[in-house]
Amino acid sequence: MIKKTLMILAAAVMVAGFTACSSVETAPQLNNMNLTANSNVTPYAHLNGQVWGIYFLNLLPVFTGNTSKVGQCVVFKDTVKVENAVRMLTHKAAVLDATAVTDLTSFRSSFWIFPFAIKTVDVSGNAVK
Repeated sequence: MIKKTLMILAAAVMVAGFTACSSVETAPQLNNMNLTANSNVTPYAHLNGQVWGIYFLNLLPVFTGNTSKVGQCVVFKDTVKVENAVRMLTHKAAVLDATAVTDLTSFRSSFWIFPFAIKTVDVSGNAVK
């Protein structure tokens, strides 16, 4: 049993090591479409951010997304939270010189691969000025 658990943990470590646990995707090509009903704002891009992590018994974070350095993972730090994902997305909007993010939505999910749980937080919104 311990051998099987260690093999699963080693596989999870390899998967997390080869993938980014946090990301922000930008869709700037809007085909001259407005993203809001307010015609006084200029749309910049639609943004989608994701933070995910691997948790032991759904309690102890093993690998999670680094929301300060997008595209990296951190170890034993609980970062898979809506607040962190929103901060990551609004930071990207600020880098694009946007002054507001409209239609901000979030979605949380998790699933089990016993004894581990994979948690994710997705956020999306429209960067406007």
